[in-house]
Amino acid sequence: MPAQKENSHHSFRLNPLRQRSNVKRAAFSKLAPIIFVGPAILFVVVFLYAPIIFSVALSFSSWNFISPEINFVGFENYRRVFHDPNFQDAAYNTLLYCVVLIPVQIIVPLLLASLILRVKNRNLAGFYKATLFLPTILAYSTAGIAWLWLFDPINGFLNSVLTAFGLPQSRWQTDPNLAIWCVAFVTFWKNFGLNMLLLLAALVSIPKEIHEAAALDNAGPWRRLLTIDLPLISPTFFFVAVTTTINVMDDIVGVIDVLTSGGPYGQSSNILYYMYERGLSFFQFGQASAASVIIIILVLFVTWAQFRMFENRVHYES
Repeated sequence: MPAQKENSHHSFRLNPLRQRSNVKRAAFSKLAPIIFVGPAILFVVVFLYAPIIFSVALSFSSWNFISPEINFVGFENYRRVFHDPNFQDAAYNTLLYCVVLIPVQIIVPLLLASLILRVKNRNLAGFYKATLFLPTILAYSTAGIAWLWLFDPINGFLNSVLTAFGLPQSRWQTDPNLAIWCVAFVTFWKNFGLNMLLLLAALVSIPKEIHEAAALDNAGPWRRLLTIDLPLISPTFFFVAVTTTINVMDDIVGVIDVLTSGGPYGQSSNILYYMYERGLSFFQFGQASAASVIIIILVLFVTWAQFRMFENRVHYES
């Protein structure tokens, strides 16, 4: 009996400790989401949403970041931007970049991924993947300097090849008619490798039994690609399409800055580079902010259009 009383008294003394631990666990379970997600939310708010709100506010004002006075000008910055011939050229070039690069950076990687998938030798297939992906890991400055040497009108490698074959030399990126195509080509060369690997990973995940059944039905490679592979990899294809569209409007600025600086005569500029020049070269931050707002609206609209276009064509596994 004394032992039983002692055990019950001991368990009674442990109950408050257990209650405290349970309270602490309950409090931690409530605070855990905030602790883990809070820093990420703070990062997004500080470095994404706050700059967007600041840019929108700055687009309606006139301020050079030096004067203490900030003057509200309404839509005057937008009016100046839309009536600026340089912006009109940049908008046309942006449309041209999108029309040319978006299909090419999706279709060519898809075809290359399909061809690599048919290579039986694993070492050779690995060599192809590494070689084609290599430009993606290069910095824009490194890639731009390399192509500057290749495009050099006087001592460049490409003109040396043309001279060896008895062909006339070209001015390449310094030619107003060729500058935009040089930028587009270097941008494609720099970025297509990632899309190729993403699409290749999606194609590899397709069960072999499906291709074997298609082969029994005498389905050729093109028919299998269009009627079997594309529907099965539609989520990855949709992801590649959206990210490629955003990258064409964004990442191409690195190539423009290193290769042509928007020239000659603005023939290779785009809206984002126009914003960069207005803000950091001419210190017209109101017009630069107006251009940035236009870019944000344009990207959101194009992304929304892609979601509406592909929403009934993307099939996710249940």
